[in-house]
Amino acid sequence: MAEFVGLVRQAMEQTFGDDRRRIDHALAVAGWAETLLRYIDADPVITLSAAYLHDIGIHAAERKHGSSAGRYQEIEGPPIAREILVRLGADPHLVETVCELVGNHHTPEGVDSPEFRILWDADALVNLEEVAPHKNEQEMARVVQRSFVTEAGYRLGMEKYLSPGSLAPHLKDG
Repeated sequence: MAEFVGLVRQAMEQTFGDDRRRIDHALAVAGWAETLLRYIDADPVITLSAAYLHDIGIHAAERKHGSSAGRYQEIEGPPIAREILVRLGADPHLVETVCELVGNHHTPEGVDSPEFRILWDADALVNLEEVAPHKNEQEMARVVQRSFVTEAGYRLGMEKYLSPGSLAPHLKDG
Protein backbone atom coordinates (compact mmCIF):
# COMPACT_ATOMS: atom_id res chain seq x y z
CA MET A 1 0.00 0.00 0.00
CA ALA A 2 2.54 2.60 1.12
CA GLU A 3 4.76 1.92 -1.88
CA PHE A 4 1.97 2.44 -4.42
CA VAL A 5 0.67 5.55 -2.67
CA GLY A 6 4.24 6.89 -2.64
CA LEU A 7 4.39 6.42 -6.40
CA VAL A 8 1.12 8.32 -6.79
CA ARG A 9 2.58 11.14 -4.70
CA GLN A 10 5.71 11.23 -6.89
CA ALA A 11 3.59 11.30 -10.05
CA MET A 12 1.52 14.17 -8.65
CA GLU A 13 4.69 16.12 -7.85
CA GLN A 14 6.10 15.47 -11.33
CA THR A 15 2.84 16.54 -12.96
CA PHE A 16 2.70 19.79 -10.98
CA GLY A 17 6.39 20.42 -11.65
CA ASP A 18 7.50 23.64 -9.97
CA ASP A 19 3.98 24.59 -8.82
CA ARG A 20 4.83 24.39 -5.11
CA ARG A 21 1.46 25.80 -4.05
CA ARG A 22 -0.45 22.95 -5.72
CA ILE A 23 1.99 20.31 -4.47
CA ASP A 24 1.78 21.62 -0.91
CA HIS A 25 -2.01 21.67 -1.10
CA ALA A 26 -2.15 18.05 -2.27
CA LEU A 27 0.31 17.01 0.46
CA ALA A 28 -1.77 18.77 3.11
CA VAL A 29 -5.01 17.18 1.87
CA ALA A 30 -3.36 13.75 1.90
CA GLY A 31 -2.11 14.41 5.43
CA TRP A 32 -5.61 15.22 6.67
CA ALA A 33 -7.01 12.23 4.75
CA GLU A 34 -4.53 10.01 6.57
CA THR A 35 -5.69 11.46 9.89
CA LEU A 36 -9.36 10.93 8.98
CA LEU A 37 -8.63 7.32 8.04
CA ARG A 38 -7.95 6.70 11.74
CA TYR A 39 -11.60 7.48 12.48
CA ILE A 40 -13.42 6.39 9.32
CA ASP A 41 -13.36 2.93 7.77
CA ALA A 42 -12.36 3.43 4.14
CA ASP A 43 -9.92 2.02 1.61
CA PRO A 44 -6.63 3.80 2.34
CA VAL A 45 -5.12 3.31 -1.12
CA ILE A 46 -8.16 4.76 -2.88
CA THR A 47 -8.49 7.56 -0.33
CA LEU A 48 -4.86 8.65 -0.38
CA SER A 49 -4.50 8.27 -4.15
CA ALA A 50 -7.55 10.50 -4.61
CA ALA A 51 -6.19 12.98 -2.06
CA TYR A 52 -2.91 13.31 -3.96
CA LEU A 53 -4.65 13.54 -7.34
CA HIS A 54 -7.83 15.48 -6.54
CA ASP A 55 -6.60 18.76 -8.11
CA ILE A 56 -4.43 17.14 -10.79
CA GLY A 57 -6.51 18.72 -13.57
CA ILE A 58 -6.06 22.29 -12.38
CA HIS A 59 -3.33 23.22 -14.89
CA ALA A 60 -5.34 21.75 -17.77
CA ALA A 61 -8.43 23.63 -16.52
CA GLU A 62 -6.51 26.90 -16.49
CA ARG A 63 -5.03 26.22 -19.93
CA LYS A 64 -8.25 25.05 -21.63
CA HIS A 65 -10.90 27.06 -19.80
CA GLY A 66 -8.95 30.02 -18.46
CA SER A 67 -10.11 29.11 -14.97
CA SER A 68 -9.24 26.85 -12.07
CA ALA A 69 -12.92 26.61 -11.05
CA GLY A 70 -13.97 23.32 -9.54
CA ARG A 71 -16.24 22.33 -12.41
CA TYR A 72 -13.32 22.55 -14.84
CA GLN A 73 -11.05 20.59 -12.51
CA GLU A 74 -13.73 17.90 -12.38
CA ILE A 75 -13.68 17.71 -16.20
CA GLU A 76 -9.93 17.84 -16.74
CA GLY A 77 -8.71 15.87 -13.71
CA PRO A 78 -9.99 12.33 -14.35
CA PRO A 79 -8.18 11.75 -17.68
CA ILE A 80 -4.88 12.87 -16.13
CA ALA A 81 -5.48 10.79 -12.99
CA ARG A 82 -6.38 7.79 -15.18
CA GLU A 83 -3.16 8.11 -17.19
CA ILE A 84 -1.08 8.28 -14.01
CA LEU A 85 -2.80 5.34 -12.32
CA VAL A 86 -2.71 3.12 -15.43
CA ARG A 87 0.98 3.94 -15.93
CA LEU A 88 1.61 2.91 -12.30
CA GLY A 89 -0.16 -0.42 -12.88
CA ALA A 90 -3.23 0.20 -10.72
CA ASP A 91 -6.05 -2.31 -10.98
CA PRO A 92 -9.12 -1.17 -12.95
CA HIS A 93 -11.33 -0.81 -9.85
CA LEU A 94 -8.83 1.55 -8.22
CA VAL A 95 -8.48 3.57 -11.43
CA GLU A 96 -12.25 3.94 -11.87
CA THR A 97 -12.92 4.76 -8.23
CA VAL A 98 -10.15 7.35 -7.92
CA CYS A 99 -11.21 8.96 -11.22
CA GLU A 100 -14.80 9.13 -9.96
CA LEU A 101 -13.60 10.89 -6.79
CA VAL A 102 -11.38 13.31 -8.74
CA GLY A 103 -14.27 14.01 -11.11
CA ASN A 104 -16.64 14.91 -8.28
CA HIS A 105 -14.46 16.40 -5.56
CA HIS A 106 -16.09 19.85 -5.80
CA THR A 107 -19.64 18.45 -5.83
CA PRO A 108 -20.98 17.89 -2.29
CA GLU A 109 -23.40 15.17 -3.37
CA GLY A 110 -20.73 13.75 -5.69
CA VAL A 111 -20.14 10.19 -4.53
CA ASP A 112 -21.69 8.29 -1.65
CA SER A 113 -18.64 6.58 -0.19
CA PRO A 114 -16.43 6.92 2.87
CA GLU A 115 -13.47 7.66 0.58
CA PHE A 116 -15.34 10.62 -0.92
CA ARG A 117 -16.41 11.91 2.49
CA ILE A 118 -12.80 11.76 3.70
CA LEU A 119 -11.56 13.55 0.57
CA TRP A 120 -14.24 16.23 0.97
CA ASP A 121 -13.39 16.88 4.62
CA ALA A 122 -9.62 16.74 4.12
CA ASP A 123 -9.88 19.30 1.31
CA ALA A 124 -12.14 21.47 3.50
CA LEU A 125 -9.67 21.33 6.39
CA VAL A 126 -6.98 22.71 4.10
CA ASN A 127 -9.14 25.19 2.19
CA LEU A 128 -10.53 26.78 5.35
CA GLU A 129 -7.03 28.05 6.11
CA GLU A 130 -7.67 30.72 3.47
CA VAL A 131 -11.05 31.64 4.99
CA ALA A 132 -10.14 31.68 8.69
CA PRO A 133 -8.07 34.90 8.79
CA HIS A 134 -11.03 36.87 7.39
CA LYS A 135 -13.67 35.60 9.82
CA ASN A 136 -14.42 36.32 13.44
CA GLU A 137 -14.99 33.44 15.85
CA GLN A 138 -18.77 33.35 15.38
CA GLU A 139 -18.55 33.49 11.59
CA MET A 140 -15.90 30.78 11.59
CA ALA A 141 -18.10 28.59 13.80
CA ARG A 142 -20.84 28.81 11.17
CA VAL A 143 -18.40 28.04 8.36
CA VAL A 144 -17.12 24.98 10.23
CA GLN A 145 -20.69 23.82 10.88
CA ARG A 146 -21.55 23.73 7.18
CA SER A 147 -18.20 22.63 5.72
CA PHE A 148 -17.87 19.02 6.83
CA VAL A 149 -19.69 15.81 5.99
CA THR A 150 -18.20 13.55 8.68
CA GLU A 151 -18.25 13.83 12.44
CA ALA A 152 -14.48 13.33 12.51
CA GLY A 153 -13.91 16.12 9.99
CA TYR A 154 -16.22 18.42 11.92
CA ARG A 155 -14.39 17.74 15.20
CA LEU A 156 -11.00 18.31 13.56
CA GLY A 157 -12.30 21.52 12.00
CA MET A 158 -13.51 22.75 15.39
CA GLU A 159 -10.16 21.93 16.98
CA LYS A 160 -8.16 23.56 14.18
CA TYR A 161 -10.17 26.71 13.56
CA LEU A 162 -11.93 27.58 16.81
CA SER A 163 -10.48 28.43 20.18
CA PRO A 164 -11.26 25.93 22.99
CA GLY A 165 -14.69 26.41 24.48
CA SER A 166 -15.76 28.94 21.87
CA LEU A 167 -18.00 26.72 19.76
CA ALA A 168 -20.81 25.86 22.18
CA PRO A 169 -22.22 29.42 22.45
CA HIS A 170 -22.17 29.89 18.67
CA LEU A 171 -23.91 26.62 17.89
CA LYS A 172 -27.03 27.90 19.65
CA ASP A 173 -27.16 30.83 17.24
CA GLY A 174 -27.81 28.41 14.43
